[in-house]
Amino acid sequence: MSKEKWWVLGSDSGWSLEERPNGDHVVISQSTAEEHVLAGYQWMHVKHDDEETGTPAHALKVLGEGPPPFGKWTEFHGT
Repeated sequence: MSKEKWWVLGSDSGWSLEERPNGDHVVISQSTAEEHVLAGYQWMHVKHDDEETGTPAHALKVLGEGPPPFGKWTEFHGT
């Protein structure tokens, strides 16, 4: 059984996740503009707003055995 889980950035994390035109997924600090490319993670759009994590529909979620090393991530249980 896989130990991978879906992860989203917490709504109050101070970080954002965006997809660049070249296909890279980048985590960005909103206070320092620090950027990190998330290489090797499977990603998917969130289908519905998730009140528990504060994640809006169409946000990006990433799959991994643990959260990515940059940003403040929350385990995502929605769809």
